[in-house]
Amino acid sequence: MSKVELLNWFLFALGSLAALVVYASYLKSSDIIKPARSGALAFSPDQYKLAYEAVEFCTADGVRLKGWFIPAVGVESGCTIIFCHGWGANRGEMLRDTWFLAEKGFNLLYFDFRASGESKGSVSSVGYLETRDFDAAYEFLKANRPQAAESVGVFGISMGGSVAAYAAVKYPELVCLLAESTFLSYKKVVANWGWHRLKTPYFPLVALTMFFVRHKLKADPEPYSPLYSVGKIKIPVMFINGDHDDLVPLPEAEALFGLCPSEKKQLWIVAGASHAKCAEVGGEVYRGKVSAFFAENLREPAAEQAVKK
Repeated sequence: MSKVELLNWFLFALGSLAALVVYASYLKSSDIIKPARSGALAFSPDQYKLAYEAVEFCTADGVRLKGWFIPAVGVESGCTIIFCHGWGANRGEMLRDTWFLAEKGFNLLYFDFRASGESKGSVSSVGYLETRDFDAAYEFLKANRPQAAESVGVFGISMGGSVAAYAAVKYPELVCLLAESTFLSYKKVVANWGWHRLKTPYFPLVALTMFFVRHKLKADPEPYSPLYSVGKIKIPVMFINGDHDDLVPLPEAEALFGLCPSEKKQLWIVAGASHAKCAEVGGEVYRGKVSAFFAENLREPAAEQAVKK
């Protein structure tokens, strides 16, 4: 085989490899913006003997979302926690880990983000479009349960933590924020996902994947990352992260905590917990710390004024 033929074969192989990388990146971008849905929700308020109302509301861009409003057990409460689940999850999975808060005197509002659980929509953005979903949930609460919206806190996990952090800046009247397994930035979490879960380097596969995600969304989700909002949060914040989290490594969780200027903030590292598994690993200690955070910071307006006096 001549040198020219060898060169042609080399160029053909190189071009084929490049085409394969581009094709794989294109396919992987679809996996990110169209997470697989599970079937019926595996967890519901009935399993925890909680009274509830199935609710529906529509986002500003026309996506219909489904959720549950769970009143506080045994009391009339003006304090409500809005829950924001993670990418590829649904409201049932978050209920499983947080239902006990209804027994602590809080109303609970759970909903499925678009393209998740029982909500409509076919595209997820890992935080950007989901901010519109939070807007719709919060507006629904204020318009339809005003007596329960006197004091509102937010609890977000992973992607939901990103949305919750963004909401805490957009809505300064929100009282407190609990952000669990929350990534520092969209770029970082995708890079970590590519390396730790797929064993692919950032360049070229992950970088190309992110290019296609931006192209398909017609927007860049990065500016909606906690990196750009956490520095403006002044309300009480609790950050929770596992020390075995490959998507949000401990240094990134600590960096997020350090950027937050709130005078009332805390960081709890759950030993042995991987991504979004802090409740599972933390058990009763987790339930105690989460309950204590909301009990201290999410109070009826009259009670809060009495404390300040």
